[in-house]
Amino acid sequence: MCWSCNPICGGCRPPRKRPVKCPECGMFNAVDLEHFSKPNPCTKCGFDLTDLALPEPVTCTICGEVCYNPCRKGKTEQPDGELRPCQVRVSEPL
Repeated sequence: MCWSCNPICGGCRPPRKRPVKCPECGMFNAVDLEHFSKPNPCTKCGFDLTDLALPEPVTCTICGEVCYNPCRKGKTEQPDGELRPCQVRVSEPL
């Protein structure tokens, strides 16, 4: 259990920010996934990072439904193997 939440971690709930390396200039940018907007320009060169920032949707192993911003809990096999409601699943595309 964490003492304070790192917005990039994504261990126990979906990450709020995503680090993205700009392919043009190489600068790392933290794209805000909670307040996602288009475009998401690089802070150094202005290259649009929207396509690179979108997480790949996966089928959550907790509830069996698609999650559009998955955390690590939903990617690992559950010990009992039973499906149950996921409280943090992102049900709509960003």
